[in-house]
Amino acid sequence: MTTDITTYIVACPRCGTANRVPASREGEAGRCGNCRVPLPPLHTAPVTLTDQSFDPFVNAYPVPVLAEFWAPW
Repeated sequence: MTTDITTYIVACPRCGTANRVPASREGEAGRCGNCRVPLPPLHTAPVTLTDQSFDPFVNAYPVPVLAEFWAPW
């Protein structure tokens, strides 16, 4: 029996260390294993934002954020 544990690599914004983050920790902020600085939360799926939540969400990230805008009409 094999266990599939999906992990992602999140680079530390301070020291550049590659940190392995389990997929089960999606949306949580961890700490760098090297310098202990907080890591940005991992999001592998789109996050729906509103007028009120967009700026705080984007401003919390020290790295570029990809945003897609759409309208139902």
